[in-house]
Amino acid sequence: MKKMKKLFWLLPILLTMLVTGCLKEDLNKTIVLMGTESEVQPIDSVIPDTLLNFIQDTNVLPASLVLNLPEGNTPPDIQGEFVFSPLNLYGYNADHPLPNPEDTLFLRLGGKPSSYTIEVGHLYHMGDMLIQGNDTLVLPADTTIMVPEIVYYYPEGQQNQLVPCELYGDIPEKGNVYELKKTNAYVKGHGDAFTLYFDIDYDCEYQDESGAVVAEYTLTRGYIITGTIAQLGIEHAVVACVNKEVKVKGNPTLVPPDAIESMVNRIYLYRIIGGGSAIRQQWVKP
Repeated sequence: MKKMKKLFWLLPILLTMLVTGCLKEDLNKTIVLMGTESEVQPIDSVIPDTLLNFIQDTNVLPASLVLNLPEGNTPPDIQGEFVFSPLNLYGYNADHPLPNPEDTLFLRLGGKPSSYTIEVGHLYHMGDMLIQGNDTLVLPADTTIMVPEIVYYYPEGQQNQLVPCELYGDIPEKGNVYELKKTNAYVKGHGDAFTLYFDIDYDCEYQDESGAVVAEYTLTRGYIITGTIAQLGIEHAVVACVNKEVKVKGNPTLVPPDAIESMVNRIYLYRIIGGGSAIRQQWVKP
């Protein structure tokens, strides 16, 4: 009878050990994304293979310019505002005029920042001079003084692999003007290296040689932006894009539809001249 009681009390413990062991095996096999993380799309579902293959093809790019995109589910904090200038087109897959080398691309990640003020203690040492207006004070001893400091944060914010994205300056739309474009982007990476990817829809016009509008169309362009995030910006910044889809509106009679639709799969690779950095800088739509 005593043995039966002992077995009765041991049974829950054995079951707990068995379940815990199964959970450990399952955790090694499957990771379930909860909440917003479950919305993250893999890069090959957003960016066509035409671009993904192109950026790694040593037959079309020098080995030093091939892009090996950083991967990982713990990307760095890439929130902020960045200016890519001057841009240099260093790779493409179609004959077309080169863009103006002074072209500039503006990128904002995480939405517009807000701020609040906190009091921070700063240690000043004996002999330090404090100047306020016309008064000068030489500190007779080490002193801690509370001073106001502004802290910036992003209300919309990056949620690990999801980040609000704003882009300006790439494709002119109706009226030949640039519009501020907003979308939700995905980000992968590890350490300070990251891969940002997203797509944007544009409403465009096709003009003849005289400048007259002869057709309207929508263009969907996919983007990859990669580099290393740093305090001053994005080092070794690269912007790779591909035209995913083009749709002609209506039935234009002055331009063959295939003249517009042939823009699909055109690829453009940009970097800062000299392989430089995109500068971290607040900007507003020009």
